[in-house]
Parts: sequence; C-alpha cells; structure tokens
Amino acid sequence: MSRSLITVREVAAGLHVSAREVVRMADEGILPAVRVKGAWHFRAGEIWNWIEANLQVLPSQRARDPHPAQPGDPLLAPVLNTSAISVSLKAKTKASVIRELAALAERFDSTLDVQALVEAVTEREAQGSTALQDGVAVPHPARPFYSEGPIIAAARTAQGVIFGERGGGLTDLFFLVCCPQQVEHLLYLGRLCRLLIDKKLQIRLRSAADANSFADALREAEAALCKSA
Repeated sequence: MSRSLITVREVAAGLHVSAREVVRMADEGILPAVRVKGAWHFRAGEIWNWIEANLQVLPSQRARDPHPAQPGDPLLAPVLNTSAISVSLKAKTKASVIRELAALAERFDSTLDVQALVEAVTEREAQGSTALQDGVAVPHPARPFYSEGPIIAAARTAQGVIFGERGGGLTDLFFLVCCPQQVEHLLYLGRLCRLLIDKKLQIRLRSAADANSFADALREAEAALCKSA
C-alpha cells in the first residue's frame, strides 16, 4: 500500500477519537476516504486539508464523540522543552506572536530557518485563523516544514491578543506546531486540540509561574488522557 494512505487507527490517533467514530465519519462522507479491499483508508494530505478546514470546530466535535478514544502513548511530553516555552510573551499583535513563537522554536532546534517558518505560519493564517475557543490558538505551517523532528513551542501573553477567534474573543495561549511529516502533524495537532478543551488545564496553564510548571501541566494532562482513553 502506498504510504500516502493511512489507516483508520492512524486517523483516529490524529483526531483523538475512536476508530469506530472514524468509520462512522467515513461511512457518512464526513471524512474523505477510499475503499481498499473493503476497508476504509485515507490519504494523509486529504485528512490534513480536512483538519485545516475544520480546525475551529474540532474541539467541540470531539467533546461530543460518544465513543472512547483508543489508548495512546504520550506525544507531547517527549518533545516539550522549557527553552521553547514562555509564560511572559511581550507580543501584542498577531504578527509579533508568530515571530516570537518561531524564535522559541529555534531554541528547540537551531537548524530551523526562522524567517521561512514565520512566512509559512503567516501564509497559513491568511487562509483562516488557527485560533480556537477559550483563548487558545495552535498556529502552524500549512504544509510539512523541515525540522529535525516534531517541535512544540508554547507561550502565554499577559494580555489577550486579537488572533482571529471566530467569536471575536482574545487569545492568550499559543502552541506552535512544526512537524516535518504529514502524519506527525495530524498526531500532534490532534493531541493538542484534544487536551486544550480541558478547562482545568487551561486554568493551570494560565496560572503557571514558569516554563517548568507550564510544561508539567501539559505532561500531567497528557498522561491522564492516555491512561483514561
């Protein structure tokens, strides 16, 4: 099978829903899918595009999923690096948030082309904001971006920033996702979106005194999610 095709379980892991829910969405034509020997398979690029088009409603859709997600392994914990986390970002505009997030990402991976990353994220934002509800945003490039591996750069601003949240609200929690592979992008973006619908986690992130406690909140929330899924 061509590696451009991914399985039900891989899509379930990326969306962080059950395999049963993925099959239902394919059966009903919600997700773009193809039949291969009687089983549903998915093109990674098409699932990427579907996630991009549905990014702002993914958290609420996932919260309504009646089926439990499959247990998974921690994804974020191994790549969380406190050097790429800021709890006191000074940025006050969307453009400056993107620039400072890219600079944080460079602390994680010094091989990054920071200017190219800024341009790629800005290009993606021009297609539609990556701001979710509750003051959270997950900016990322619109296509795989070269890096040594998956990168998560996170930041909190003292005041909310106009970032394009659909309801007109301000955003103060930012998570830059940068992955060199499509499937990795789906996994990391899906995991973040799933975690960040948790109001208790949002409170912990907003009250974190430093980068270490911010990272600990994410690690603990992910560990609990993986244990209970």
